[in-house]
Order: sequence, then structure tokens, then C-alpha cells
Amino acid sequence: MRFVQTGRIAPVILLFLWGLPASAQQANRSKDEADVRQAGKDYLAAIEHGDMKALADLWSADGTYVDPSGKSVKVKDLLAEWTAKAGDAQIPARPRATVDNVKIRFLGSDVAVEDGDCESVGGSAPKECVHYSAIWSRQNGKWKLDTLRESASTPSTSPATEQLATLDVFVGRWSGQINGSTVTINAKWDANQKFLSRELTIAIGKATLTGTQQIGWDPLSEHIHSWMFMDDGSRGDAIWSREGTAWLAVGNRILPDGKMSTSTQVYKFPDKNTIVWKSVRGAVDGLPTEDFEVVLKRVTR
Repeated sequence: MRFVQTGRIAPVILLFLWGLPASAQQANRSKDEADVRQAGKDYLAAIEHGDMKALADLWSADGTYVDPSGKSVKVKDLLAEWTAKAGDAQIPARPRATVDNVKIRFLGSDVAVEDGDCESVGGSAPKECVHYSAIWSRQNGKWKLDTLRESASTPSTSPATEQLATLDVFVGRWSGQINGSTVTINAKWDANQKFLSRELTIAIGKATLTGTQQIGWDPLSEHIHSWMFMDDGSRGDAIWSREGTAWLAVGNRILPDGKMSTSTQVYKFPDKNTIVWKSVRGAVDGLPTEDFEVVLKRVTR
């Protein structure tokens, strides 16, 4: 596979390195939003009735649940555990739950983020209130859960302060190689530690591509959000979430020719001086692209 075309970086490596998101178009979203809301209602009904089959059908194959303590689990493993214990298609029914303050945003044509508050009602157990954030993806025309994260409704510390602090692992100068190209990232906080600024350079021989990315807390979505601009004219933004020690960035990017690329960026930390950076589930205008991986080593703090 070639990575250099007429003195510029080949598009395939750009899709890997910055499949990060551009602002999603909000027009004509009423039906999609209604479908996502209905999928959420179907999920609550499946939980309430202990319907294992319906639950499994509402999750993607790699779906992940993160509980309020921060513990994450693959839903397919959780369902398998429940099946082994129950021995049939039913799990113990849960108390009925209601949701409030629901907001839905779209990160492209097939990715939606749902935020809201959930409270259990009825039953003998004390009421439980949580804030939740769900990432939905449309697969074969049906909306499925990719990630569901729950947190306490009244955290003792600001979610902005708490979550921004965890981005400190990215600080420093990092470098890695992929198929003959050198990737360099320099990340540092602004003066008030509200935004993490990352400068990117991709070099193959004499061809160089540079860009900047700002990562910070978005009070409207109540998520870590990134905004990225490259010197080839492309731009993007992403919604970030953390699963254990790994970070996921989901969204879209507008390419210089106007096409829309989508992907999920996964950042894992085998140790404090190593980032394993993967780009998965990539597509350009709906056509799948290859997954890629690069290992970045910290050069300086």
C-alpha cells in the first residue's frame, strides 16, 4: 500500500491518524431523534421485564457498560454471565425507571449521544438516581448501544475538574512510526488547565502535514470534547469518554474534498510512557476503511 501521492500524505493515513469528528449536521434529525428515544424506552422496558433477548438485541457486539464507580465491562460478557446463572432467556426483573433531562446530539448520520438522568421507582429498594451518557450507533438501520456510562447525580467534585485531570496522561512530547511515516505529538495544558492543546506532525520524507487539537470540557454536552484543524483544510471534533485507563474519541471529520469520515479513536496506556493508539470502525461517506494502530513513546514530559 502506498502512503505518498504527489508529494502529500496519502488519504489512508490521514483517516487513521485523524478520523476525529467534524460538527454533525442537525437538519432533518427529527425522525432519527425519535428513533433513538424509542430505542432508549425499549431498553428500559427490557431491563424492567428482565428480557435477555431484547437486551442483547439493543447492544452492539462490542458494547461496553461503565458503572458509577468507573468499572467497565463488555456487555456480551455480562449477558453471558447472566445466562449461565439464569439458565433461560430471563434475568431478574429490575424496578421500573424513569428518565428526565434527556438531550440527544448527533455526531454524523449514524452516531448519536444521549445524556440524561435516570431514577428507579417502585419496589422495596431505596430510590437510585444516576446521570447517564449513552453512545448509540445505527447498524443495519437499527440504533444500538455502543457505550453506556453511569455516574452519581450529585458528584462531590465538578465533573469538568475530575475528568479534565485524567487527561494529564497525554501531556508531553510523543513520537512513533507507522509504515515509513513519523508521527509526533506535543501536548500541553493552557495557563488555566482548561484545555489540553495537542500539536500534530506527520512526516514522510519531505512531505509534512501539521495540525492542532484542543481538548476540554464542554458544558453544553457535559462531555470531554475535542476540536481539530489540519493544514490541508480538514477539520473535526470528537466526544471523548474513558473506560478504565483507556480513552475513546468518537465522531466525524470533514475532509478537504467535502467528504465525511467517521471513526473511533482508542488510546490505551500499557505504561506511563507508552500510548497504543488505534483507529477502528472507520468509514468515508459510509464506505468502510481499514483499522490502524501506532505505538507512541514519550520523548519528554
